[in-house]
Amino acid sequence: MAVRRFSALTGLVFLLLSLTGFISPRLLGLLQLDMVHRIMYLVVGVLGLLAASHEGYSLRFSQVIGVFYLALAVLGVFTGSLFGMLHGDLPDHVLHFLTGAIALYFGFVVAAEAEPARRGRVQ
Repeated sequence: MAVRRFSALTGLVFLLLSLTGFISPRLLGLLQLDMVHRIMYLVVGVLGLLAASHEGYSLRFSQVIGVFYLALAVLGVFTGSLFGMLHGDLPDHVLHFLTGAIALYFGFVVAAEAEPARRGRVQ
């Protein structure tokens, strides 16, 4: 259940970030929400909300975006603009790193802790 809530919350946050980016491309003077960011956040937001409908989808969503955003953060720190495709600065890298780390936590750690309970085992 926690993974489903994480997917729903992540979906909502990224959907709001995307929609806010269409109104104000420089969110609160921190995040650079160019067109690529807005579309990427829109897709992640919609997928997160859809994934929240089922435990298995939420689990896979958390694992995939965890790896994706952590890789994006690491590449962003070393390349700055992700090879010219996606502009990023420190607040973007921090958001991507935190999203990736938290998603991996829910996708692997929380899921592993919940697995025995789903099978009816007591630890």
